[in-house]
Amino acid sequence: MAKSHKNQNGSKKLNQKGKSKAGVSKAPKNGKPGKVMKKEKPSVTKPAGKGSSSKKAEKKSDNTKMSVEDFFAGGFDASGSDDDLDKELEAMEKVEDDAVVDDSDDDDDDEEDMVEDLVMSENLVNDKEDVSDAIDEDEDDDENQDDLEASDDAKQSSEDDDDSSDEENGNDDKDDDDEDIDNSKKLNKDIKRHKKELEQLKKQDPEFFKYLQKEENALLEFDESEKEDDEDEDENEGSDEELGSEDLDGMDVDMDDENLEQESDSEAEMDGDEDDESGLEVLTKSMLNEWIEEVETKQSVNAMKKLLVAFKSAARMSDEEKLERVSLVYRIVNPNVFNQLVVATMRNAPIIFNRVFKCGQGNKSPATATRWQYHQGMVKLYLSNLIHLMSGLTDSDMLYVAVREAEKCSAYWACYDKYAKEYLKILLNMWSNFTSSDNVRIQSFLAIRSLTTAPVPKATKQSTYLDLALKNIYLTFVRNCKNTNAHTLPAINLMRNLAVQLYGIDQELSYQQAFVYIRQLAITLRNAMQTKTKESYTSVYNWQFIHCIDFWANVLAANCQDESSELRPLIYPLAQVALGTIKLVPDAQYYPLRFHVLRSMTTLGVSTKVFIPLAPYMFELFESPALTKQAKPSTLKPLQWDIHLKTPQNYLRGRVFQDGVLEQLNECILNYYKGYFYHIAYPEMVIPGIVAIKRFLKKSKPSKQSKKLHDLASKLDIKSKYILTQRSKIDFSPTDQVDVDKFIKEMQQKLL
Repeated sequence: MAKSHKNQNGSKKLNQKGKSKAGVSKAPKNGKPGKVMKKEKPSVTKPAGKGSSSKKAEKKSDNTKMSVEDFFAGGFDASGSDDDLDKELEAMEKVEDDAVVDDSDDDDDDEEDMVEDLVMSENLVNDKEDVSDAIDEDEDDDENQDDLEASDDAKQSSEDDDDSSDEENGNDDKDDDDEDIDNSKKLNKDIKRHKKELEQLKKQDPEFFKYLQKEENALLEFDESEKEDDEDEDENEGSDEELGSEDLDGMDVDMDDENLEQESDSEAEMDGDEDDESGLEVLTKSMLNEWIEEVETKQSVNAMKKLLVAFKSAARMSDEEKLERVSLVYRIVNPNVFNQLVVATMRNAPIIFNRVFKCGQGNKSPATATRWQYHQGMVKLYLSNLIHLMSGLTDSDMLYVAVREAEKCSAYWACYDKYAKEYLKILLNMWSNFTSSDNVRIQSFLAIRSLTTAPVPKATKQSTYLDLALKNIYLTFVRNCKNTNAHTLPAINLMRNLAVQLYGIDQELSYQQAFVYIRQLAITLRNAMQTKTKESYTSVYNWQFIHCIDFWANVLAANCQDESSELRPLIYPLAQVALGTIKLVPDAQYYPLRFHVLRSMTTLGVSTKVFIPLAPYMFELFESPALTKQAKPSTLKPLQWDIHLKTPQNYLRGRVFQDGVLEQLNECILNYYKGYFYHIAYPEMVIPGIVAIKRFLKKSKPSKQSKKLHDLASKLDIKSKYILTQRSKIDFSPTDQVDVDKFIKEMQQKLL
């Protein structure tokens, strides 16, 4: 850990002194060894530390003043006046950038690893921000900084004298070993100087020093042991060059097991390869509780990032096939720790995100926040792993919690087109899955609706996700309503009722979608009427087609109550398709389908107050052979009309089927005329119905169903006489539309 710590806090310093190792640099990941990145060799191949230019660079490096703030930030003060040193630093940073580019080819296989690297690398930036914020809050910080800089100048002058004496001693013998010792002395002095600065900081600003101890303790552990490790490495490298191949083989055999284990662990961590279970750090409950407490009480971003890294391990536990391509940090063995980690991360992530990006309220996208570029990797890491978690969960309660907490991040889902589409796909699967509980399905729809109303940044391909959601929710409904039975019908009805609400968000956009799909229904019906084959009839007389008619009837009934609705022009074409479906095959075998369509159109006409002539399609059943001919006795159970489109063959011409037709017909006539009880033209409308019922009752034998029809006719006649009585008191003509509407409203208040 000392070695990785040195790379984090003093990598630039060591590079300036010519101590970079064989073109290999480590990218620290939150204080832990990162991946090894192979650097391109610079054009100048002269070894560092042997020429005069190297000594000049070392001397400039020592003369450059490093403040305490710059030390915490991990680099030198950029405001120095030495232009040559600035150029050298820029060259160093360019080499490091090239190394990152070279290593990007290996990271393309796993996008989530790149996101995690981004999050962990952001810790250094966050540390600098936290330090600057803490310094701004202190009133006496400027004076303390001046004192520190003054002490730096005094120390620097004394160190320059020591450097000059060291240089004179080094000129006596030009050996590389003496120069390495010289460099180690300088490094040792730098360490002592930094220790003194930290001690002075502890005395002058103890509160800030305590903050560093608690939040960034790794920055205060700059020890001489790091120098000793470097010296040991240099000695080992020199001895390896002098030894032959046989000596090297013997040395490998003589190495103790502990060193072998340490080397293998460090190599596995630097290469980014997945460690086995024994190589991963086990997440304990105490560690988790400490992180959660920091997040909930202090709203610490660093603690939240630790939770997200552990959350990745929890989300990928079920993804065993892809674990070889994913690098994990923690291993979770306790199920209680797993549940606590998942719940705490999902509960606190939206809170921390809203605090960081300041987008808890309003219609602004988080991508417009000033800190989005610095912390968007944290959001991306959470969303990508949440998708994996939701895909692998099977417990109903945990699914409900996951979807509920994911809904709170709708604004962040909308910032990433790829993740938003995957998220929408998972939600649609939960919404349409018959095995999901009702609360999960309802919560999934609420999450879909929240995503469609979330603000979308300009850089995203989608203007809004409403169009995509409308299209996919309808297609998902059609795909899942193919098999309708007593078990799936309640779930299908729930799907339809929920999806109808989505089409009321933007009626202009809903009109475009509804027009296309109603037109498809009309084309399918027209082809069936023209070809008149069994296959063409089957394309219309199926559950998907009937559910589609019912779906659009509910959409128009819910959103076309206002005459100014943009969806209102679609009522006529949908009614034409529905009535054409009834007339396609008017046999008694398809009476269940007829009643399905009649109920849908009745709901549409009553809700929108649009007259749809459904009475003829009801009254013609009184003349059908299924009701006029004598029925055969039957002991079958009553037919379940809700789950049948076609009457089973054994029910035809039986008493059970005949009674069922009369019962369904009685219900349809009552619901149809019930929507016009208050209308001024109700007496004229109801005359054909009363006549048809009485004519049928005269020809049929008395039965239970015939008695219900007789009661229905009496009820319709009573309502008709009441409207006639009220209408006889008016003194306006039918052309006075204002007075007619006023009369209808008065009757509606009295009768309904």
